[in-house]
Amino acid sequence: MFVVSVCSLKGGVGKTSVTLGLASAALHQGINALVIDLDPQADSTLGLLGEAATSTDIADVLSSPRTESVDRAIIPTPWAQGASSHLDIIPGSNRSALVDSPALSPRDVKRLRDALQKRSHEYDIVLVDCPPSLNGLTQMALAASDRSLVVAEPGFFAVTAADRALKLSVEMREEGLAPRLQPLGLVINRYRPRSVEHQYRLAELRELFGDAVLEPVIEERVGLQQAQGGAVPLHEYQGASGPRLTADFDALLRVIMDSRQYS
Repeated sequence: MFVVSVCSLKGGVGKTSVTLGLASAALHQGINALVIDLDPQADSTLGLLGEAATSTDIADVLSSPRTESVDRAIIPTPWAQGASSHLDIIPGSNRSALVDSPALSPRDVKRLRDALQKRSHEYDIVLVDCPPSLNGLTQMALAASDRSLVVAEPGFFAVTAADRALKLSVEMREEGLAPRLQPLGLVINRYRPRSVEHQYRLAELRELFGDAVLEPVIEERVGLQQAQGGAVPLHEYQGASGPRLTADFDALLRVIMDSRQYS
């Protein structure tokens, strides 16, 4: 099982949109995927199910990380109806905020890792949509992950936020809390190519972080929000911006899956 955390230091950068774009790409490419909605706002849950979950959710899994709890929480998504691969979700819950402490014990940090080791279902990739902070829930996600993606916008605060998020992944691995974890890099989202400010900030990020700035850069296009608002896979979106967006997320998913070859 290959676990990837999608995280950010601040809200509003499109972290959930990136998670859902990657989930759509996985379904399109026939890759069996599980999304774990670790954000108490549960936006990935709404995007994948079209409504809030009413069954066992991630808060139940974290409070009781047993095989039966994990298996009961996994829900097939409507996106995958008629598809050749699975796209399932462990729904989010505002109750998960109760464990989002900035200073968890090492035992609590390992709760999600322990839970995933006890699931019965098999997946090619697990995408964890983290809260927009580096507190306890994100630390749980990183402790369970093989790779971390940091989503950032090309703005004034992007450098500091990206640097802190990447450093947390390194620190957790060095401390033994995330033994498999490697930071994969930065996903630059909502880029406007005609914006001089965005051009400057993207160049700044590339200068500071080098190859850690992943390609492709995701441009700001209305199709991503419209597909998400309609609770449909991006690859089924019929708008003019659909082909470019789907090509970008297909390429980004290939970068992620290709990274499995190194440890």
